[in-house]
This record gives sequence, C-alpha cells and structure tokens, in this order.
Amino acid sequence: MNGKKKHSPRTSLERREVLLAQIGCGYWGPNLLRVFQEIPGSKVKWLCDLKPGRRAWALERYPHLKASESAEAALRDPEVDAVIVATEVVTHFPIARAALKAGKHVFIEKPMAHSSAEARELARLAAQKKLCLGVGHVFLYHPAVKVLQESLVPSKLGRPLYMDMVRVNPGPPEPKHDVIWDMAPHDAALALALAGSRPLSVRATGRRYLQERLDEAAFIEIAFTRGVVARIHVSWLSSRRIRRVEVYAEKGSAFYDDVEPFEKVRLVFPGKDTRVGAAARGKKTLYYGAGDISIPALLPDEPLRKEAMDFLDAIRAKRQPLSGPEIGVRVVEILEAACRSAAGGGKTIPFK
Repeated sequence: MNGKKKHSPRTSLERREVLLAQIGCGYWGPNLLRVFQEIPGSKVKWLCDLKPGRRAWALERYPHLKASESAEAALRDPEVDAVIVATEVVTHFPIARAALKAGKHVFIEKPMAHSSAEARELARLAAQKKLCLGVGHVFLYHPAVKVLQESLVPSKLGRPLYMDMVRVNPGPPEPKHDVIWDMAPHDAALALALAGSRPLSVRATGRRYLQERLDEAAFIEIAFTRGVVARIHVSWLSSRRIRRVEVYAEKGSAFYDDVEPFEKVRLVFPGKDTRVGAAARGKKTLYYGAGDISIPALLPDEPLRKEAMDFLDAIRAKRQPLSGPEIGVRVVEILEAACRSAAGGGKTIPFK
C-alpha cells in the first residue's frame, strides 16, 4: 500500500458540458433557452417546435442549434444528456415519458403534468431509471422566498399559522385551461414550501364571467397538518398585476410583494399595547399597532438561472433538484383536487 487515497474516476458529465434538447419555444421557452445557453458547462444542441416561426427565431439568435419540427431525432441523439419540456401542459406527460425512456434527464415547465396519475408515473419512471427530474417552480428559487423560509423559525417569527396569496392579472387572449391550472401552480408550490407540514385537504370555488367553459377567478383553501391554512386567490379579471404573499405566524407577519421594485419583503413583529395599565401610569398617549419592521436585503440572483443551475448540478451529483418530482406531484394533486372541488360547488377534497 502506498498510502495514497484512491479517487473514483470522473463521469463523462463531470468532464464535459451537459448537452440538452429543448422541446417547445412558446411563451416561457425563450427564457429557458437563454438561461441554459448562458450557464457555463451547459449547451442546448436541439430546439424542437411545431411552429416554423419559433424555430426561425431561435436560429437567428443561436445559429449553432439543430432545429426540428419533431422531437424524435433529438431523443435518439446519444450526445443529448437532458431534455427541457416547455410545451402545453397536456403534452408534458407523453414527451417527458419518451425522454425518460430514452435515458434522458428531464426538466419540465410547471405544472408537471395534467393529472396526478401522469405526474406520479413520471416520478416513478425517473426513480426506476435513476434519472434527474426537475419541475419549473421558479419561485422556489427566489431570494425573497428563501428569506420567508428562514424567518419562519422559533428565533424569529415562529411557525406559520395561515397564509394569504393573491396572483391576478389580465388573462390570456385564448386560454386553453382554466385559471387554476394557469396561475395557481406557483402559489401551490409556495404554500407547500412555507407551510412546513403536509397538506390534508383542498377546497375551492370558481367563477365564470366572460368565458363559458373556463373558470376565470378561483379561491382555493389548502389545509395542512399543525393547523396551517393557505388561501389562494387567482384571477384573469384584474387590469392590475398583483403578486402578493402574506404569512401570519406565531410571533409576527411576513409580507412579500413581487411587483414592488424595492423592499419586496417586510417582516413585522408584534408591537406594544400602551393602553394596558395606562390609567395607573398616568399615560394620556395611547398606542396600539405594529412593532419593529425589518426589510431584509435580497441577493440579486435571477431565480430562473438558479433553477437551471440546480437542475444541472443535480444531474452531475446524481440527486433530485430542490424543485423535483416530489413537489411536482404534490402541486398537481392540489390543482386536480381544487378543480374537483370547484366543479362540486366547493366540496372539501381530502388527500389520501
């Protein structure tokens, strides 16, 4: 024995850049294409989209791309390590399943699938083949959300009691899915991340005003263990864009406004009630209100870049990313239960 420590050989992925194929380049696809191209050690080799205009747009900006209408050649390419799925949600399952069966790691835009059965099947297949499966819940990587999570500890605000979340804006011109599937995935993921416990049940109501087939406004309530409740309001009917999260905890409150350009997060601690015992002290000025307010500084990180880097790091480390199959499945279960509840007039849907 020479006493030297043996080092295991590095895998091919550790030695070279990760090569990706992106399927879909619609609303959010250009952002994914940009960020995966910019990260050192990552390169998108294929761009597949049914629409010629989208392929032409991508080739103008990234001439090295192999552009194709079909994804079959990209999935057969032995150099492709991972596939980005940025298509309509109803197509997530067949595309992601084909990619996993081809031995590719997969990143899917949110929501993970259009049913909990599909989402669970993708999670099972990824585990069986020991592949990385990321889901695009980008707000989980927002520095403001990290501050909220770090504030919900006994030394600060304590455990959460309930949450109010609002996400409203003008709706899409030709929606294919109702407002729950379109807008609630972000807040469902945030509620799971902040609650610190597992969901027990969901109930929801939906409203249709201008659309005959689709709910344009919805009100969702998620009950968690330990008595935590998350209430989510999503709507296409506002002329304003609102992105607000309020968390009420044992020792104070946290407020996150993503539309605010500065001071996105405020932590408010309990104040003193000078009315109590005021007469005995001869006090004439009475005061009751909030206590100290803390405005944490947020790191200037782009959440989408952090999300993409986490996915790439997870591939190399042979682990699942922060926004992986577990939370991806849970979000789809919540959306599915919320739609069932809304269709049933607000009936409570328990989780198994």
